[in-house]
Amino acid sequence: DTTTTADMGRGALVILALLGASSALSPSTYLTPGDKERLKLVLDPAWSLSDLAQVLYASAGYKHLGQEIPNIEGVCNFVKSSATDGATVETLFLASSAGKALGCPIAASSASVQAVSDAIREGASSQELFHAVTAAANLGVDLDTAKVLRATQMALKKDDSVLSLGYAFHVGAQLKGEVGSIFERIEDAIVQADEVDGRILQFEGGLSITALVLSGAYKLAETTNKVPPIKPDQAVKFANYLMSRKSVQLSKGVYYLLEAVSMFTNNKFHVPVAITLASNVAVSAEAPNIQVRVTDLEGYSLGPLKVTADSATRVSDEVVIISKEPLVPLSAADGVYELDVMSRGPHRGFYRLVVSVDASDSRLVGHTDAQLTFKVLTAIDIQGVEIGTADSDQSTAPNLQKVTYPNTLPEVLVADQHQRVMLRFLVRDTASGRPTEVHQAFVKITHIESKREIIFVAETDSNDIYKFDIDVSSSMKEFGGVSGVYSIELIIGDASISNPTLWHIADLSLTFPESTIPSSPQDYTYKVRPEIHHVFRSPDPRPSTVMSTTFTVLCILPLFLLLLIWVKLGVNISNFPLTLSAVLFHIGLAGILALFCLFWLQLDMFSTLRYLLMVGIVTFFCGNSMLSNIATKRKENA
Repeated sequence: DTTTTADMGRGALVILALLGASSALSPSTYLTPGDKERLKLVLDPAWSLSDLAQVLYASAGYKHLGQEIPNIEGVCNFVKSSATDGATVETLFLASSAGKALGCPIAASSASVQAVSDAIREGASSQELFHAVTAAANLGVDLDTAKVLRATQMALKKDDSVLSLGYAFHVGAQLKGEVGSIFERIEDAIVQADEVDGRILQFEGGLSITALVLSGAYKLAETTNKVPPIKPDQAVKFANYLMSRKSVQLSKGVYYLLEAVSMFTNNKFHVPVAITLASNVAVSAEAPNIQVRVTDLEGYSLGPLKVTADSATRVSDEVVIISKEPLVPLSAADGVYELDVMSRGPHRGFYRLVVSVDASDSRLVGHTDAQLTFKVLTAIDIQGVEIGTADSDQSTAPNLQKVTYPNTLPEVLVADQHQRVMLRFLVRDTASGRPTEVHQAFVKITHIESKREIIFVAETDSNDIYKFDIDVSSSMKEFGGVSGVYSIELIIGDASISNPTLWHIADLSLTFPESTIPSSPQDYTYKVRPEIHHVFRSPDPRPSTVMSTTFTVLCILPLFLLLLIWVKLGVNISNFPLTLSAVLFHIGLAGILALFCLFWLQLDMFSTLRYLLMVGIVTFFCGNSMLSNIATKRKENA
């Protein structure tokens, strides 16, 4: 019914909102083993060796994932065969980068060295320079740093977009000598990042551009041995964006994602810390500990750390149950720390846990005030259950009988339109021993024969006692006026109880007036429905053969009559102008008549109109030209 559906919907929204809460800024996830396996599957099609770029993405991706490359000898041969004399610089870049990732570097030939050197010129784009410089580095070709810097500066003057800057950072990171002029442009790129919800930073263009700029900026910073102009909170927000894209489905996206994640775990400046739940989101008397995992973005431990629970606060009333409590390292799992929550005697409900990591490594960022959500489950006990009937006019005291869980009332309750059905019960928290309210307390009444269900909501009074009371006469519409035996079941549910309950309390025989009983009660049981057969509209009856033949002859008769008159009177075609326009005009008229015949026989209206447009235009212009010529000749003869 409507009330029940609304209550269930609100409960689902509350649970989803609470469980969706995570850290305010710190990364709330990392590349789990399941994520890595899924990313590996995205890369696997590249081993068909049909596309060099896909082989590069898969080779580098497998290297980051620590996976063994299948048929590595065949893959290396494919890569080397692509880097032949006459190959483009981009092909040399792809082949040499793949060879480097595979561990089978490409040997530099005189043609490839010449191609790479010629590509480094003023007027080349940042992407072209990136391909050339990377190919040269992979092939072991020495470059003129000053020449490359001049070409890069010229490229940035023509195009200083974020993508162009990203390529320039990678170019600078592979040069020897002073590249401060490129390093200074990192800040120009970072300020162009877009912030989302105060937790995410990304560049317009998505994952590939964001990863390209970040990996290039940090590699350039390591080359210059300078701290990049990226604030720790900005690094964390970029990490949050990368983790939000770990479900990428394209091999190129997987390649860029793993490049950036690897950079964020192996650079000298900023290493974002992922603080996540390692245990179930629920704690109870059977599982009293909450476990927290502290890792980098790749899921690897950061070594021994001091992890502290700054606070644990109940969401419903902001009551703090834990403050400045250290978490204990779990010896069985590296990087996992646990805290005994149930020893504090918490009430059931949702809690917000704030965790901080005291890190001696100055590179670690995002390791303070990480917020996690967990819930405390307790068992409930249903007590003081009474069920029975009473007269609607309250002339007599209610006849209530006690039932204990999980028993069912032995005798069947009997009620008619002059009576009410009543149910009383108390829900008690077994941990605290106090009465408690649950989110879902429903009474389901089911007609045993037809299986029709009617669900009512039980509500509490001022003493926290749940009550259910219906007047049979006023509820006749809900029951459809169907008499018979009904089962009464109690449904107790809540997101923070460990033993939700469905209890068959009693059976109830209801009798409604004969006038309200439907002649054929609807069957509500689940069964196979009759198959639906689609019946198309039968075609309209066609006229008889005699009728259609007669009509056709009558239509053709005027044409025969015209030909007959022409034969008798004679046809004078001496005035027919033998010009191209006159011939095409008459051919066009014949074509239009032929179209009408085809429309009658096989063409549809839209096809006929399409052909008629083409034929009609030619016929119109030719007819206009023919009539103009005839009028001109008449004037000359006059």
